[in-house]
Amino acid sequence: MSGGRRLLMGSLAAIGLAALLASVWPGAVPPAPAPAEAIIADIASAPPPRPPVPVETVAVAHVQVAPAAETAPPPAPEPVVPPPAAALPPPVIPAWRRFAVPAPPADGRPTIAFMFDDMGLNRVQSDRVVAFSGPLTLSWMSYAPAVTEQAAMGAAHGHEIMLHMPMEPLGHTNPGPGALRTWLPPETNLVSLRAALDSLPNAVGLNQHEGSVASLSVPLMDLVMGELKARGLFFVDSLTIQHSVALARARAIGIPAVPRDVFLDNSPDPAAIRAQIAETEAIARRYGHAIAIGHPRLSTVDVMAQYLATLESRGFVLWPVSAVVAVENRIQMVGEPTK
Repeated sequence: MSGGRRLLMGSLAAIGLAALLASVWPGAVPPAPAPAEAIIADIASAPPPRPPVPVETVAVAHVQVAPAAETAPPPAPEPVVPPPAAALPPPVIPAWRRFAVPAPPADGRPTIAFMFDDMGLNRVQSDRVVAFSGPLTLSWMSYAPAVTEQAAMGAAHGHEIMLHMPMEPLGHTNPGPGALRTWLPPETNLVSLRAALDSLPNAVGLNQHEGSVASLSVPLMDLVMGELKARGLFFVDSLTIQHSVALARARAIGIPAVPRDVFLDNSPDPAAIRAQIAETEAIARRYGHAIAIGHPRLSTVDVMAQYLATLESRGFVLWPVSAVVAVENRIQMVGEPTK
């Protein structure tokens, strides 16, 4: 084969190989160089190059921002100081303790408290009772004449003062003016009760006169006990009827209260009165103390005049009722006598 023919065949082969490569692997064969005119036209139409970035801008762009200074922890809260507590008012001493007659020391001996109620109606016998050496407990009738002055005289002789409040009885017995009755409006009863208590400003407490019906009435007894509590007074249940609710109602509301133990003079016979005194002594020996109620009647006052003169020699100590109230209700009193 001639040289010219071989050259022609080589060119054709090269062209064929290039076409094959272009179809199988694009870009494997470099494109043919563009004409010079086309290159000059592209350069002319290209946008101008961006100016170089200033050195200082580059420096700033690459400087890391320093971390913020550490925030100081918040200050500890000021300690909360509570305001000083308000001064507590001094304890209020109930009226019955302020007006109670000091009791002599028992020194281990049994004690007896003698109450005389119905005081002030029979002036002659009431004055005899006031003249006794005390301490006795004198319960003054609310409607006795000049009751405030009579009671003051009794207190001046060293006796303890109480109110003997008339209350509704069984049957047709008249308990006296201003009596508390179950069928009266509470407002009416309260007016009578307050007037009676106001007439004895140094009273330590109250016991009922008659009152066998009144003592069975819870509403009426609650009215009485509410007023006694408001005034700081105690209650002695005369027990004029067996099923009296008065003592329980007093204790339910928190009033110091005691029952009487003995009536001295249901019978006016001196021998019967002496028998009741003997019963009082027996109770005092058994329980350490006893409360006996008598009245300012001739026979009672005569018997008591003889007995009180021998009480100490018989081994007993005469106490006011308030001392028994304190012992029975476990109340520590200033100067409380030795038991």
